[in-house]
Amino acid sequence: MTQEHPFLDDLPAYALGALEAEAAQALERHLRTCEACRAELASYRTVREGLLMAVPPAPPPVRLRGELQRQLSRHQKALPRRSALSLRWSALALVILLLLLNIYSILQVRSLRREQAGLARRVETGQSALAMLAAEGTQSIHIQAGNVSGTLLLNRGRDSALLILWNLPALDLEQTYQAWLIDSQGQRTSAGIFQGEAQPAYIAKQLLAGAALSNFVGLGVTVEPAGGSPQPTGRRVFKIDF
Repeated sequence: MTQEHPFLDDLPAYALGALEAEAAQALERHLRTCEACRAELASYRTVREGLLMAVPPAPPPVRLRGELQRQLSRHQKALPRRSALSLRWSALALVILLLLLNIYSILQVRSLRREQAGLARRVETGQSALAMLAAEGTQSIHIQAGNVSGTLLLNRGRDSALLILWNLPALDLEQTYQAWLIDSQGQRTSAGIFQGEAQPAYIAKQLLAGAALSNFVGLGVTVEPAGGSPQPTGRRVFKIDF
């Protein structure tokens, strides 16, 4: 659940028809204006319907069907009404349990995919760093600002710069980190925005300024509103000269 999507945790129960009336009404009002939650709800409903329809129906042999009908008829006469109701509720509980397990599996798969995407980005970053270190003229500039440390790989001849930072705290959804290249007059040019990590780990950002790196003499990073700013407005994380 997030501030933008406060009803996200209620979607599985709503898809199963198990949400209380008052909570369901509040969720339905939110769904009228939130396309992301509507899409998430649709995925849960697809899982529910897919599970119930996973095995296509096939008619039993006529002889077997007749025998089953006779057996069921005898048992229905022998069983009290309460037992029949208990069986129906048990079957419903089993279906709900299977649905919840399937939803949990989907969430686990999504989490695994996010981890795989993060690993793929790290592999790509490592390859970029190795390529830059192997290129003639690449500078390696150390960064240290409190708990945040890192390296700027800079190659002016190739107009290439790779920023690698460790232990950069995660920000809330309304904020972002923004990198600024600084020229000799002190003017700042945005070189991109990026997020920190929830766990102690590193992030890597290819800096893109739309101008030759030979025009710049320094680099800074600040905390800005989500989407970035035309010029620095927030707290400075660090500043280095090169």
